[in-house]
Order: sequence, then C-alpha cells, then structure tokens
Amino acid sequence: MRPVVCAGSAPRPVREGGPRTVEHPRGRDHVLTAVRTALAGAGDRHGTALAVRGEGGSGRSTLLRWAAGAAADAGGQVLRVAPRAEGATSAYSALRSLTVPPAAVSGALPGAVRAALPEALRGHARGGDETSVCSALWRTLAAAERRPVLLTVDDWQWLDPASARALAFVARRLDGTRVLLLAASDGPGPVLSADRGTAELSLPALGEEAAREVLADRHPGLAADAVAAVLAVAEGNPRALVDLPTALTPDQRAGRAALPDPLLPGAALERCLGRRFRALPDGTRALLAALALLEDDAEAGDVAWLAGALGHDLDALAPAEEAGLVTSERTPRFVRRVHRCLAHATAPAAVRRRAGRAWAELALTRLGGGPAGPAGARPDGPASPGEAPPDPGGAGPHHEDAARLEALGHAAVAGRRWSTAIRAFRMAGDLGPAPWERSRLHTAAASAALSDGRPRLALALTRGPDARPAGATAHAVRAVRAAALFDVAFHADDSLRDLRAALEAGPVAGTDARDLAAFQMSVLTSLTHDPAPARTALEALPADAGEALRIAVAARSDPVSRAREIREGLVGAAERALRTPGAGPWELTWLADAAWQVDDPVSSGRLLSAALQRSGSERGHLPHCRELRAELLTAAGRWEEVRDLVTRRSAEGGAGLPDRHAVALTSQLLLVCAYQGRREEAREPAREVRRWARDRRSAHHAGLAAYAALLLAQADDTGPADGADWPADADPCRDAVTRQAHAVLVRGALLRDDPEAARAHQARAQRAGLTRFSDGTTLLVRHGRALLAAYTDEPGTAELFALAEDAATASARPFDRALLALDHGGWLRRRRHPAAARTRLRAAYETFGRLGAAPWQEQARTELRAIGAPPPGTARTATASGRALSAHERRIVRLAASGLSNREIAERLLVSPRTVASHLYKVFPRLGISSRRELRDALIGGGDAL
Repeated sequence: MRPVVCAGSAPRPVREGGPRTVEHPRGRDHVLTAVRTALAGAGDRHGTALAVRGEGGSGRSTLLRWAAGAAADAGGQVLRVAPRAEGATSAYSALRSLTVPPAAVSGALPGAVRAALPEALRGHARGGDETSVCSALWRTLAAAERRPVLLTVDDWQWLDPASARALAFVARRLDGTRVLLLAASDGPGPVLSADRGTAELSLPALGEEAAREVLADRHPGLAADAVAAVLAVAEGNPRALVDLPTALTPDQRAGRAALPDPLLPGAALERCLGRRFRALPDGTRALLAALALLEDDAEAGDVAWLAGALGHDLDALAPAEEAGLVTSERTPRFVRRVHRCLAHATAPAAVRRRAGRAWAELALTRLGGGPAGPAGARPDGPASPGEAPPDPGGAGPHHEDAARLEALGHAAVAGRRWSTAIRAFRMAGDLGPAPWERSRLHTAAASAALSDGRPRLALALTRGPDARPAGATAHAVRAVRAAALFDVAFHADDSLRDLRAALEAGPVAGTDARDLAAFQMSVLTSLTHDPAPARTALEALPADAGEALRIAVAARSDPVSRAREIREGLVGAAERALRTPGAGPWELTWLADAAWQVDDPVSSGRLLSAALQRSGSERGHLPHCRELRAELLTAAGRWEEVRDLVTRRSAEGGAGLPDRHAVALTSQLLLVCAYQGRREEAREPAREVRRWARDRRSAHHAGLAAYAALLLAQADDTGPADGADWPADADPCRDAVTRQAHAVLVRGALLRDDPEAARAHQARAQRAGLTRFSDGTTLLVRHGRALLAAYTDEPGTAELFALAEDAATASARPFDRALLALDHGGWLRRRRHPAAARTRLRAAYETFGRLGAAPWQEQARTELRAIGAPPPGTARTATASGRALSAHERRIVRLAASGLSNREIAERLLVSPRTVASHLYKVFPRLGISSRRELRDALIGGGDAL
C-alpha cells in the first residue's frame, strides 16, 4: 500500500522517490551521535523523543534531512509534520500534513487502526474532543512492527496549539514502541515535554574549522579577504555562511574588487530575516541603518546622538529589541553581526542616505571636523591636464553629502581612524557621478586601507570596475599599488622598481604613502642583502620625515657599522615617543624594528608592547608587529608561543598564496622545528620558504632555510657536512642570518673536518666587528673562536671558553647559551675534568629540556653518560655501568654524602667500617666520581633526595 496524507476527508497519494544524497551537517558530531543512538534504540523498541533547539539558520532543517536519510538507509519509515504557516492557529492544521504509514510498515494493521487518525480529524472538525485525536495518533504510530518510524517536526514554534498538544501526548508514551520523534525549534518556549525527561540537543554556532569547511564545500575558490569577512559576519551560522557569498560579484569573490561595506545578505537571509526589518517602523529602520555604520567601539552617547540627528530618541529601538534584533545592554548593539548587514541592505535608498548623513555628522563631531566646503578638500592638489575639473554646478543633496563624507575622510586620516576614513571615502565615491571623481575618492580609500594594514583591500579599491585614474590620481594609484604589492605579491625586482617610483610620486590621495614606501625599501635591503634600496630610501625621505622612520631605515641599511649611532638615536627617540601621548603606534613599531636590527631584544620588546597598547583602531602596523613578535619569541626560546602565533595567522589568512608577512611567520616556525629537531614537521615549512625565496628572489629567506637545514643536520648527526654550500661571500654586516648562524656554521665546518671554512667564517665575523655589535653576537663569535682552539688543541682553549661563558651571561638567547655549555662540557670531558664537565652538561641538558629541543638534549645526555653522571631529574635506578645500586648501597651513599665518616655510618647500620669502605670503593666508579666531595652532586643530579 502506498502512503497517504491525512487531508481531512479523503486521503491522497504521495509519490515515493528513491534514496537521495543528504548533506552531512558540519560541526554537529554530538547531535549526530545522539540521533544515531536514538534511531538504534527505536529499532529495539526503545522509542523516545528528542528536541533540537537552534537559532534561525543554525542547520535544524539540514539535521532533520540527514536524520531522515539515516533512518531510510537503516530500513525505517520517515514521517513528517510541517506547520502550514508562521502563526497558523487552525486546529490540527500541522497534523493534517502527516503521512500515514503504509501497510508494509504496519503489517496486518487492522483497517480500523489505519483509518483512526483521518476519522478522528474529521470527527474533531464536526465538534469531537481532542482525546480521540491524540489516541488515534498514538495508535497509528505505535502500531509499527516491522520497521522503526522516524517522525520529524520542523519549526515547532509555529505549530498550532492543538497539533503541539497531540504530539506532546505521543512523546510521553513512546517507550516500548519503534518510534523516534525528532522536533526542532528556534523559539524560546518549551519543545515537546521537556519537563518529562525529553532530551534536548542544542545547535550552537559552528567553530572556526567547521565554518571554514562549510565555506570550502559550498564556495570553493573564495578569496582570502572574502573568507575572512564572511566568517566574521556569519559568526558560525551555517545559513549565513552559505548565503552571504551568493550576494558577491565574481570579481568580489575572486578578490579583484572591494567587498560591500557592510556585506550584502543573499536571498536566503532576505527570506529568513528580511521581513523582520521591513515590518519595523520607518524611524526604527532609519536608526538601525545608521547604527550599522558605527564602529564596534561606539558608546551609548553615539547612538543617542544619531537618534537625535534623525529626529527620534532611543525609544525608537524598542520595536527592534522586541523582535530580537538589537540589545540595549549599556550600548545598543545588534544581536548578530548579520543583522547589521540586513539593517543596511533592507533600508530604502532614501533612508540609507539619511543614515549616512547622520553618521558622517557624528563622526566629524567626534573627530573635531568643521563644515565642508562646496566641493570638499582635494587630497592631491588641483586637477592635472588629464583629469576633469570639479563640476561647479554639481550642487545638490548628493553633492553636499559627498563633500561632507570626503571632509570626514580627511579628518579620520588625521586622527588615524583608518576604518572610518575607508568607509567615508568609499561612500563619497559611490555618490560621485563622474568616473574620475569616483576613482579619486576610491584611491583615497585605498590609501587609508594601506595604512590600516589591508593591502588586498587597497589593491581591490584601485582596480575596481569604476577605477579610471587620470593625472595626479594615476600617480597616486601607482604609489598605493606599489606599497600593497610589496606585501601581497613581493618580488625583489618588481618591488624595487615600483617602490622607487612611489617615492618619487609625492603625496597621494588620502594619506602620504611615501613613509611606508621608504620603510619597505629598507626592508627590501634586508631581504636581498643589497644596500642600495635602503640608501635610496634615506636620500628620498622628505625633510619633514619623522625621527623614528629615519632611525628605522638607517638600522636596516647598515646595522653593524652604525650600531652606536643608531642606539644613541634610539634612546632619545624611544623616550620621547613613550612620553608623548600623541605618538602613534607606527612610530613605536619602527623604533622597535630598529632596536631589533641592532640586536637589542629588550628595548624592541618594550617598544613593541607600547605600540600594541596604543593601537586602538589603527592596525596598519600589526602585520609587521606579528612578524617582529615572532622573531623576538624565537630568540627568547618561547617556541610554543611562536606556534600559537603562526596558527592564529594561518587561520586568519584563509586560502590563497601566502603574503610576505605570512612567509615570515612560516620561517620562524621552520626555525623552531629545526631548533627542536622536528625533521618531519619541518619539511613542509622548509619547502614553502625555499620556494618563496627562489620565486621572489629573497636571499634572506634562502638563508633561513639553509640555517634550519644546518641545525637539523647537527641535531641528529645525520649530515654534518650540511652548510658547506653557505655563500663564501656572506657578509655578516648586512646578513642577519649569517650573524645568527655563526657558531653553528663554525661548528658544522669542524664536524666535517674543514677547519679552513671554520677559520673563514670566524675571520669574517671578527672583521665585521661582531664582538662589539651586541651581547648576543659577542657570545657567538667567542664560541666559534673557542671551538677552533679546541679543534686544534691550542693552549689557551680554557681561557677562550671562559670568555665565551662571560658573554653568555648577558645573552638573551637560551639556545645559544645551551649550545655553548654543551660544547664546553664535551671539551672538558675529553680533557678528563668530569666535575667541571658535569656542571656545564647538566646546564645544557636542563635548558634544552625546557626548550623542547629533544635531539640536543639527547646529545647532552650522551655526554653525561660518558662520565658516568645521570642527567638532572633522572631517578638513580642504575649507574653508568648499567648496574643498579642495591638498597644497602644507596643507604651508605646517602649517609656518606651527608658528611658522616665510615665509622659513624658503620655504627648506624650495624656493620664494620671496613664494609662501608668496601661498598664506597665499588660504588664510586659506577657513579662516575672519584671522591666523597662529589657524592652530593651525583645524588642531586640523579634525582635522589638525601
């Protein structure tokens, strides 16, 4: 028998279809497990009811479809109850959609039972009571004998009261049946009979990983900026994740055009939530449209100001609050970020213009801006011959709004409110009727985006469909694109050419990009080891360039030779910047970078922290801050923090090729893997860094990859010859990696029996004056000199190692200190000074252990075993010879270590003094010691308590 639907009087057939592929809900493993368990229980006559609660778009319908597919695959029968419409109150209107099980399910089901529910519904329509309907529904479902039944109810909150009572009646009586009732709701009220023990499952927002998987499945190839924007707005809501990208143009999806601000909702969100906004009063919609333009750090007074400017008060938000769209706790906010998109998109054009005008007035008031002139201030001077002049007859509402927004953009640039500047310039450009005017204002927005650390947005704004630059704007576009491409698509030759042109272009729209171009030129010198770009930048800096920028560029151009001059300038500039509240985070970041270039990690860390504290809404320096912080953490041995930083950056970056900052973080992760000897984990970062260095002609990254390979070779002794191809002309004055790798280079050359190469490295470092450059390089150079002396067995080797140890006390790099202790301890062991060797080797063992550098720690352990000393923290269960001490021997050793004589020990243990002496005579060699004075250290190092 085919299934029929209870349509009131006569049943009508429903077409049966074959099995369908059902979407697997992402990030819902706990719910899927519970549903699978309940389905299995229903098959064993342990029927139950499950309530699923989740907000709109959380995937309730997807879950019900998946459950229906799982039940069908298991041979069960799927029945559905669907409310006819939101707010329907007709009795049993939802229950009339229920599909009655066929005879194949009910077996020899009497005809009276099969017809019970349709007859009860018809009887109720003629005035019958509810009891007969509830009883008939339960009898029909409970009669399933051959196959379990899954009954799904979507949108429980829309059920008519009579259908809800009938289903709750059934839910309380399912035990002992083959029925699973699965009901979903997004309403606040009770679902089923939760008070009777019905399990309730929640559908929270998806996590970061699951949300990215949803985007990758439904929208492959989405640009990194689009992915980040959708993730931020959707907040883990599956419907928003799937729907928001559908409103983007192909160019926006590919990253070739700027994203809408705010994002536009797609058709599904419009159907789901748009009607809530359209049903609001006009005043509420206008205030919500203005609220959508406010920054996240807006205060309650800002919202009140907007309401007054629009001719309302905060009571206008009451309807939106009742609809669950905003919350009024302290400062009115949208409940969900996607509500901001809908508030702006669903407002009529006239309402959006009013809201934009009110927002601009508020922002100008907060920034101290004055009234705009008829045409607004031009950021790039008068029009050039190739650019159309302002239209004097362009007066009107649109012209006045555009002028006001442009004035706001300039005020925001002056106040370093980059997000406000970007939005103001974009909105002004969108109101401009002429293509050249739109291009000019969008270029101003791109310049602000560059200062905000959003190079991809800057590129998109300069190459949008309306981008038609001419005259001075064309020069501005070239300058902005050069600075943006340096981060997004760096290539040594192209970047040098573009940045040099940017320095010659002069001030550009919105802000002056020459400062950033000059700093990037100095970074180019560090990446290519070519001093010319930094020198060009120093010569091209305008007379009014800031002190911090000059110091930063000088530190990149020649950090070793000019170290004293740079440090002296840093001291005064840093104190002035830290004392001056108006000093921006860019200046502090440049000073932090300069301190790092002259190997002063303490000052660099202090300035970097101050820059982050002063960031506020300015975040343009943050990509460089992340890069600089990763380098500081790597040097300080805080390697787990480096991993966390790289993981967070990878999550933010999304799809696409890594930019310059991303590969800089990957390089630090590669070094961490190399220091810790994690060869397998280092393979992929090493390939990425080498490929990037080759394709972009970055000598710096090529050196980092080579240094990592040398560390890995020495860590597990798999290839001590690695490093033989290190450039013979590597200049430690300009190459930071050669300075950092000096001791390892000398060590590697000696391990492969190439003392001439070791002497060449040492000679270059000493000629460069690295012993006078910093505490860190002093340690490395003295370490290399001591290794050479130990290799040739020079008489003054001990004094050279002592000098290196003196330098180690001031070094801030724990790995370098531990490596010196390992080499010094090994030399002392070979010179048969076990006590002195033990002290150094234990220090190396402990430091390598804290750093997680397991292969290096194993080398220290091997050296300790060679002198019969156990590593620190190791319980003494066996001696160096492999024979364990007996309990009696351990008691004698402890007493002797405490200072007791043989006779005193014998009296305590009731043995003869000769027996005590005999035991100690046998134990000393097994402990790797030669006198009673060393007993205490041996026991402490072995982990034994006295």
